[in-house]
Amino acid sequence: MMNDDGASRDAAERAAALDTARSFIVQAPAGSGKTELLIQRYLALLARVDRPESIVAMTFTRKAAGEIRERILGALRDAGPTQPSEPHRAATWRLARAVLLRDAALGWGLVAHAARLQVHTIDALCMALMRQAPLTAKLGALPQPTEHAESLYAEAARAELDDAGAHAASWRRLLEHVDNDADRLVDLIAGMLGKREQWLRHLVTDDNAALRAALEQALESEIGAVVSALDALLPHAIRVRLAVLSQYAARKLAEADAEHPFAPHVEQAALPPTNVQGLAHWQAIADWLLTADGALLRRVDVRHGFAPKGKRREAGHAERDERKRSMQGLVEELAAVPGLAAALDAVRTLPPPRYDDAAWSFIEALLDVLPRAAARLSVVFAQHGRIDFSEATLVTLRALKTDEGASDLLLSLDARIEHLLVDEFQDTSLAQCDLIGYLTAGWTAGDGRTLFVVGDAMQSIYRFRDANVGLFLEAQRSQRVGGVAVEPLTLSRNFRAQRALVEWVNGTFPHVLPPRDAPARGAVAFKPAQAARRESFEPAVTLDFALDDVSEAEMAVTRIRAAQATDAALTIAVLVRKRTDLSQLLPALRAARISFAAVELDRLSERQAMLDLAALTHALIQPEDRAAWLAALRAPWCGLSLADLFAIDEACGEGCLVDAVVGPRVESIRPRLSPAGRIGFERFTAAVAPALHDRGRAPLSTMVRGVWLALGGPACVAEPIDLVAAERVFALIAEHAVGADLPDWPAFCTALDALHAEPEIDASTRVQVMTLHRAKGLEFDVVIMPGLSRATRPAEPQLLLWRERAAGLLLAPIRARGLARGNEHSVDAYLRSLDADEDDAEVRRLLYVGCTRAKRSLHLSAALDVERDADGSARWKTPARKTLLETLWPALDLPAVPAHRPAPQQPPPEVGVPLLRLPIGWRLPSPPESAPAAAQPAVRAEREVIEFDWVRETARQIGVVAHRLLRRMAEGGLERWTRERAGAERARVERELGALGFTGAEAGTAVEQVLAAIENTLGDPRGRWLFDSRHLDARSEYALTEWRDGAFLHRVLDRTFVDADGIRWIVDFKLSRHEGTDLEAFLDRECERYRAQLESYAAAMGALDGRPIRLALYFPLLAGWREWPAPMRA
Repeated sequence: MMNDDGASRDAAERAAALDTARSFIVQAPAGSGKTELLIQRYLALLARVDRPESIVAMTFTRKAAGEIRERILGALRDAGPTQPSEPHRAATWRLARAVLLRDAALGWGLVAHAARLQVHTIDALCMALMRQAPLTAKLGALPQPTEHAESLYAEAARAELDDAGAHAASWRRLLEHVDNDADRLVDLIAGMLGKREQWLRHLVTDDNAALRAALEQALESEIGAVVSALDALLPHAIRVRLAVLSQYAARKLAEADAEHPFAPHVEQAALPPTNVQGLAHWQAIADWLLTADGALLRRVDVRHGFAPKGKRREAGHAERDERKRSMQGLVEELAAVPGLAAALDAVRTLPPPRYDDAAWSFIEALLDVLPRAAARLSVVFAQHGRIDFSEATLVTLRALKTDEGASDLLLSLDARIEHLLVDEFQDTSLAQCDLIGYLTAGWTAGDGRTLFVVGDAMQSIYRFRDANVGLFLEAQRSQRVGGVAVEPLTLSRNFRAQRALVEWVNGTFPHVLPPRDAPARGAVAFKPAQAARRESFEPAVTLDFALDDVSEAEMAVTRIRAAQATDAALTIAVLVRKRTDLSQLLPALRAARISFAAVELDRLSERQAMLDLAALTHALIQPEDRAAWLAALRAPWCGLSLADLFAIDEACGEGCLVDAVVGPRVESIRPRLSPAGRIGFERFTAAVAPALHDRGRAPLSTMVRGVWLALGGPACVAEPIDLVAAERVFALIAEHAVGADLPDWPAFCTALDALHAEPEIDASTRVQVMTLHRAKGLEFDVVIMPGLSRATRPAEPQLLLWRERAAGLLLAPIRARGLARGNEHSVDAYLRSLDADEDDAEVRRLLYVGCTRAKRSLHLSAALDVERDADGSARWKTPARKTLLETLWPALDLPAVPAHRPAPQQPPPEVGVPLLRLPIGWRLPSPPESAPAAAQPAVRAEREVIEFDWVRETARQIGVVAHRLLRRMAEGGLERWTRERAGAERARVERELGALGFTGAEAGTAVEQVLAAIENTLGDPRGRWLFDSRHLDARSEYALTEWRDGAFLHRVLDRTFVDADGIRWIVDFKLSRHEGTDLEAFLDRECERYRAQLESYAAAMGALDGRPIRLALYFPLLAGWREWPAPMRA
């Protein structure tokens, strides 16, 4: 009956969520069908609005936005005449049918014009809003967004330090605080710049005294709130006894120690007030009742003011004994009050309500320096033509709200946006909440506009991205988001996991997550779910403990094999907290020949082939970099021994090593090398010298690629993934290059470090390995979570710590270097305790996220030491703090400890890394003939072989820039590009063409040609179709490498995708111009000209993809099109 009632309540909540006249905040736990409900809400709104653009949905990742858009379109495409039998699919079908009727009546054409669906990431929405108000944004030409601005933060901080001028005194004060370590100070300020949207609005002031008063008032409010929370937990009967016994103990302790914290309160018969005046007394009580680790006392003794049991003849023994018994009973009653120990511990860490002079002096220096550094960063961004998403958010907020009130942009949006949906609301930051508040500022009750926010506080795991789960909790409590009243809804049914798994989570996580929400400390209470699936499989959950990491990895392999033996079709995920937790497991999987896809784990910058390519690149752009040249000469394409490298280094002396490659020392060096070294060195110089001589005549990426190919780079790679990685590195070079240089090498390295191998994941991929954060939103039949006992490194300290509160800002500077911890009641110590509590709360939620990915079974494991008691009995050692296992420990039935510890495996003997080099006789292969893809190769008459102007170098370079811009358009999403957006790229196009040597009238013509290609594509229905987000597996500038007839063949496909009919398209863009009259004949000739080339592309792609393939040429300058089916594969 309870299950039926729960299902009915859940169904009622879901039905209410589709009421398009009301606003809601929805709590949607793991497996509850959150995305499906969001899509149903979107469809319900579409069926009632006049314009699809009046509905805006926001989420956090491009992948999530793409999934929502695709599922909306999928629902429309699947809304045929037959209603599905499943209830949730039938509901979506009915909503989609209503939308199609509305679509037909108003002529929307949504399926063909998906860009009308306004589904954005919050970052993309900010960029779009900036484009709409360029003057208000004060950005000039729209800069390129970057996720890797660390080097720009450091540049701004360093520039501000170098230009201290009248602000030198503030910089000296900051330097004193960090022991005069200027590099560390620059790093700390750079770290602050990455979070400036959180603190900048608070620190921009011209009245430091008023700010100090406001900050100290916020401290007073915080003290009152925390003490009041403790006071509210104390039942009346306990309050009276606590007052009496604490006064008794205070007198006894003060008699023994006049300096005891209780001494000033011996005359106070009642509990202290819940304000600043009562703080010291409350802290004395908290210290008296708690152990050092924050737990309530279990027994009392003389240290707490209660002497041992006295002799009957001693005066007053009866009273002492009675007081002690009463205190022991009080301690037991206090232990039964949920949350009391945590509340006492929170009071114990409270700071005083005033800053000391040293701390305030440091804050004043920061008030002077940090806003100026933020302003300097804006200048640095403008110089580099870049912008980070924090700046995009700040600029957008500035554009929406002016000193006079709502801006023209905000008024325009207010008229256009009727319904706003926000996914994953638990992961919003304060600035993002401000954005939502601005967008809904003009809404009034009953005006027909609605806000729909959905999320799950138990799955908030992105504090490192500034997510603030307290915002979600406060919105639920107050039933308001910004100025909009929202009704709370709670989903409770879990449609993902089998019944036994849901029951295990319901029984376990009340011990992991707290009993009640505590937004101030990031704590989220557990809310149980109801299993919607009736089937059960055993075992639903297992727990394995091993004695070392190697044994634990073997256990995971055993679990995977067992699952595969049960059902080979099961999807299996191995989820870990961080990449380093896989150091033993990945080799074990490979040794067991278990194929797997490592998702965003394999950094390309850690692969040797990419390290060699990076060294080669830096040597080519910085010829004086000795280390880069030595690394390039050591790489397999040359493979010089250490003796050969020493000979070159010695011969060059203090000069540049580049002289050994193209300089006067080349001839004198050859005789010094070994025979094998001489061959490799000659091959190296033959490839590198021409590139250095012609540097600047071609784009840098083209030069590096040419040298790499000439050296035999493709023949040096260890795995095929390195060929794909190399193409991504070349694309990254093209993105960061200015002419023949990479002016911001640190930024390039940061971007390179962020690149991961992209495994091909399709229906045949059964085992995936990823981090817990990456797994959020996904589901698998079997989940294996190893490494639960592994700890993480503590976060780097920040220059400032702060917390937003309703009463104001809590703010404290970093502790001065070399200063002992000492005063743990400082503001700094209090904010650090809040940080620690929020970290601990998020670790607990991370465990919940991992455990709720499983549909069928969950396997947990850890490597733990064994400790023995005095009697020799063995037990598992308590796990380290801040580990996933520590949070789970109170809820576990521990497995038995092995009777005998196996002998530890001996590590393999250390051996040196073998020198890899191409074979002595290796030679660069001759250029391969075109692949004979067509059954009947095209024959061209002699008279057709004429010299066209577009095959000259000038036209080729124009094509390179245009193709690069088309690729950016594809990556950014067609819906974000307009003719105005294309026009805003003019400065970038001019810069790139200028770097290629275009000047004067020639440059102007080239710029117009590139921009015309983009604008024509945007204005051409076929061009827009090519970049439609509905296509599957869509790629631009897709590099393919094929091994054929003993050589690598490299191809780059301008555009490839799979359409709705399952056909793979390969499209080549041609910037051809035609001024004659017979355009169709010209296009036919071009088709024959490039037929063999495209059919060779199809032959290569056909080895990877079994779908039917169609080939096409697209001419954006002519709106021309030719298509044909690829030849049948043998």
